[in-house]
Amino acid sequence: MADTVGLSFQFPLPDAAVSQHAATSDDVPLESPRELGDLLWARYKAGKSSDASILDKSIQATQIAVNLEHMSDDHAQLLSDLGMRLKTRFKLNYALEDLNGAISAFQRAVEVTSDEDSSQMVRLNRLGVALFQHFDRMGKLDELNAAITAFSCAVELTPDAHPQKPSFLSNCGASFLRRFERAGDLEDIERAIAILRRADELVSDDHSDKQQCSTTLGNSLVRRFEATGKLEDLEQAILSHRRAVELTPDDHPNKPFLFNNLGTSLLTRFERTGEFDDIEQAISTYQRAVELTPDRHPENIKDKPVRLCNLGNAFLDRFRRTGELNDLEEAISLHIRAVELTPDDHPDKPSWLHNLGCSFHDRFERIGELEVLEQAISAHRRAVELTPCNHPEKPSRLSNLGGSYLLRFKRTGELQDLEQAVSAHHRAVELTPDRRPNKPSRLSSLGMSLLARFECTGDLEDVEQSITAHLRAVELTPDRHPDLPSRLSNLGSSFRRRFDRTEEFEDLKQAISLHRRAVELTPDGHPDKPMWLNNLGNSLSSLGGTSDDLEEAISFYRRAIELTADDHPRKPMWLSHLCQELSDRFRRTKEPEDITSAISAGQRAIHLSPEGHPNLVQCYDALAGCFQYRFDYYSDIDDINQAVYLLKNAVELINIADGDWRLSTCLFNLSGAQARLFKRTQTKMDFDAIVESCTKSALHASGDPFLRLRSATRCARILSDHPSFATADSLLSAHSHIIAILPEIVWLGYDIHRRYEESSQLDELVHAAVAAAVTAGRFGQAVEWLEAGRALIWSQILALRTPLDELQDSHPELAKSLRTVQQQLKSSTHSTFARDDDAFGGVDGPEVMSAADRLRGLAIKYDKLMKSIRACPGFEDFLRPKRLESLVPSPGLMSGHVIFINVHSSRCDAIVISPSGVTTAIPLLDLSLKRATELQRLWTEHVMDGRASAQRPLGSVGDIEGELNPLKYYLKHTWTWIVQPILEALDLAKLTQNDRLPYIIWCPTGPLMQLPLHAAGIYDEPDGPRVYDFVVSSYIPTLSALARGIHAVAEPYATRGVLIVTQPSTPDHTPLPGTVLEGNRLRDTLAASGITSKWLNNEFATLHEVRIIMKEYPWIHLACHGSQNREDATQSAFHLYDGPLTLTDLMGTAADNAELAFLSACQTAVGDKEVPEESAHLAAGMLAVGFKGVIATMWSIQDADAPIVVEAYYKELLALRSSGTLGKGETGAAYALHEATRVLRETAGETSFMRWVPFVHFGI
Repeated sequence: MADTVGLSFQFPLPDAAVSQHAATSDDVPLESPRELGDLLWARYKAGKSSDASILDKSIQATQIAVNLEHMSDDHAQLLSDLGMRLKTRFKLNYALEDLNGAISAFQRAVEVTSDEDSSQMVRLNRLGVALFQHFDRMGKLDELNAAITAFSCAVELTPDAHPQKPSFLSNCGASFLRRFERAGDLEDIERAIAILRRADELVSDDHSDKQQCSTTLGNSLVRRFEATGKLEDLEQAILSHRRAVELTPDDHPNKPFLFNNLGTSLLTRFERTGEFDDIEQAISTYQRAVELTPDRHPENIKDKPVRLCNLGNAFLDRFRRTGELNDLEEAISLHIRAVELTPDDHPDKPSWLHNLGCSFHDRFERIGELEVLEQAISAHRRAVELTPCNHPEKPSRLSNLGGSYLLRFKRTGELQDLEQAVSAHHRAVELTPDRRPNKPSRLSSLGMSLLARFECTGDLEDVEQSITAHLRAVELTPDRHPDLPSRLSNLGSSFRRRFDRTEEFEDLKQAISLHRRAVELTPDGHPDKPMWLNNLGNSLSSLGGTSDDLEEAISFYRRAIELTADDHPRKPMWLSHLCQELSDRFRRTKEPEDITSAISAGQRAIHLSPEGHPNLVQCYDALAGCFQYRFDYYSDIDDINQAVYLLKNAVELINIADGDWRLSTCLFNLSGAQARLFKRTQTKMDFDAIVESCTKSALHASGDPFLRLRSATRCARILSDHPSFATADSLLSAHSHIIAILPEIVWLGYDIHRRYEESSQLDELVHAAVAAAVTAGRFGQAVEWLEAGRALIWSQILALRTPLDELQDSHPELAKSLRTVQQQLKSSTHSTFARDDDAFGGVDGPEVMSAADRLRGLAIKYDKLMKSIRACPGFEDFLRPKRLESLVPSPGLMSGHVIFINVHSSRCDAIVISPSGVTTAIPLLDLSLKRATELQRLWTEHVMDGRASAQRPLGSVGDIEGELNPLKYYLKHTWTWIVQPILEALDLAKLTQNDRLPYIIWCPTGPLMQLPLHAAGIYDEPDGPRVYDFVVSSYIPTLSALARGIHAVAEPYATRGVLIVTQPSTPDHTPLPGTVLEGNRLRDTLAASGITSKWLNNEFATLHEVRIIMKEYPWIHLACHGSQNREDATQSAFHLYDGPLTLTDLMGTAADNAELAFLSACQTAVGDKEVPEESAHLAAGMLAVGFKGVIATMWSIQDADAPIVVEAYYKELLALRSSGTLGKGETGAAYALHEATRVLRETAGETSFMRWVPFVHFGI
């Protein structure tokens, strides 16, 4: 019969060698141990003796009988009797050896009994019960599986008409229910319900087993509801439990058990629907269960504690709904009593401790006493320690322990508590299957602890994970669930915090929408309503927009405060928020009553806060802001002194070692107050205090990058404005902090549109830093800052393409991880995307892991990898901006001067790197920011916007006269203000007798980036100076681009072939018939020199063909329409037959042997005038993807001119390449274009500027 039960383990009987003890006992004569055992058992069961020793002696006698009568016919019955008596003693003392012995006895009884024996089904059932109890104690799934097998066999052997069939079915169903609770397999709960329904059908209402069948069926229906969320199951469960209660008289020993189950189903419905009548009924039902249960039941000591705890949980839920403190106190009292009634070794003790911890937790949240929180943590910790790892309640207990750790962190600021909270919540989520109804709660708790860690450390990965957790929690929460408002509000708070850091406006919109929905779903009497109101006020405050937003935020804060008792621990924060909003309104309206009310609220917030509470940082900061604003209005120096004092207190409260992001904010605000004070006092001490606060704020790595940049900028400005207090080194240090922060502003985690938008705001900061470096004579530093602070997006793109050979050799795992992330970023970092929206929780919100979420996640991973790599010896500067010595090409490779032109309101200069690597500066005394900006505006209006033929006065710059041919005068002032002083300083403004002109590589900045420096000159005089008479001109977007090209062609490539692409009739574009002639001439020119070519014309020039074939040719010639996308410069494109070939496409096209490109297309050297420093045009894009030199056009060219230039260019280029006159690091392209434009000038006329000026060379 062992196979019937299918046990794979054996339990030993307790030691049967008791003959010596028995022989000396008057109560256990050896000649009749069986009869004596039965007699003592009968006496014990009859209740004639409460002495447990009677039961002990009965077991001893029965054990002896088992050993003596092992060959008797009814040995199985004797074994069964022994099992029952051992199991009874286990109920009294919970000694596991008794339960093990009972199982062994029952198992042996089953083994020696045939299936035909009518007693076998009873013995199988008893074995199942004992195994079930063992599982309850130890949690081993094998034991539960064995119990199910035993119960199933008992059911199978029992006819339907047998009176015990319903009981056996009920036990079998209960075991499937328990396995579902443990493993979560929905098939088990379905089988449990089917079996229990069958049991319920087999027994009449007046049968003694009816109540047991009904209540077990009810329990199973509750569990299925918890798994599937189907309210119908819960309704049926309540009906089953009510029927069980109604069918059972009050004096029945099971009546308290049935009341308890009914109360649980009612409480579950309350938690699902929020119907207040359910919680009232649950409490009254639980109270009846408690009243009918004695404190210490002789055979089941857990009955009273479990009913006390359930009643306590119901009071706790009612407190959470009503905020009635008496309910909370009652809950605590009940839970304490349950714990006191339960022995330490009882398996249910952890559950009662957990419930007690929850009550203490809520009490702390309500009254804020730290002692109560310590009690909560102690109870939760003990509950977790006593709970086996595989216990189904382990996740719940871990989650609530984490919640208490999180509360203590918020109270004390100890980072260790926060780490323990995050760890506990992570583990709770991992242990909870998605289909479990409490998964949303676990996720929400994890989201809150991650958000708290983000608020502490500023690590963006935490807020990303927080949002993901909260999104998932909301998705898994039914629409009418009472916890939905809480989860919506928590999600909204995470979105708002991410907005605070990244300033992505979509996040703030989502936050406001979520908080509004939370408020709408919460009745006014709900104790959490003030919190949702406060959170909504916070999000509206972050808008910083209209006065309507401000008024609404103030009204929500006031409502939250009105609904909250003074002793509530959150009230100080809400008062502080009101303080901030009222002070903001004062700034707008100058209404004295507002600032008075603001200060009153701020002072009250501080008064209500415990000493040393972390939230005092916010309270001090808000009140300090009020005093600053009042000082601005009334000029009372006491106010500004008070503001400084409060902000210093805030700074001192922050644990600097923990990297608290708030430190940067408080220091910035402190520097603002100190600046106001210095303006009044003008003392060196107050000045130095500003610089110190700004510097510390800027250098606090975990702070908000935008605020840190403001701190560094404030520092640089005050040092510049007060040179008598400053030193050159201190000013340069401030500017160095600005430059270092810029990559964080143009962060890879933003989409390309956002990065261009941020980049457009940074130009002035870079030019100011460069001007300061030049003033200090630090010319090399000026070049480094120009390189580090410009073309930030191109730098990011190129960094993703950087070979990792050295890293691979030293740290292959890091290299592998970085390469993977780089590949993923390359495919998405130049994307512009809108949010993918999905509706849930009654609001519209982004889906989990939208495109934006994925990009941010990749950027965070990339940043962390960079940090890890830079922590490795020898890789400290990995992919950081390079020092000058690394930027300048090796001696002998650079054949011309590189000239940067920096334009700033304080000064304008050319910074020159000579071919030998020496860096100098040339002041441009006649150039100013105003002149440069106006020159750019006029040039753009008359040329770049296609209005060059307009004959109208130039206007607003006084010394530029309006003339019939304005282009002459633009070029004249470009010469006199910019180019002439540079060439004269370099001794190049003179005609040379050499065949080879000197070479200049221009790198203009700011408003000069769209001006044709290569065409500057005085054209209204026949013999006037023209730049092209003195030098050959090229352009570069960055020095890095030049250095990459020069080193790549240190040994000139052999010209192996040219890809020619022509588009004479691109669909939806103006025909370009001249491109066919251009292609023919080029092919003939190449053939005459023995150069192979591939010509893709018209419909043969498809995106697919060009992408594939261009990788095979070192030279490429594109004769087609080109366009500049001003919304997203990476979508600037060459227009092929079947679509645009964009910069994004080119970024994904690697060509190791790519050398020269001729872009005979319109506007291929036109950057975005809104972000000129990014050089986001097609020519720069070709350099970025690997070409070393690029011919491009600044505006639309005439169809007839291209063939002339192309033929002359390639003839000169091929002649130079074959002459052997090119030096190392040269391609000859600049000199070839110089010759080609000379040919075009002779053909078109020198003053036909629109025809020859647009042709420019980039690179080498």
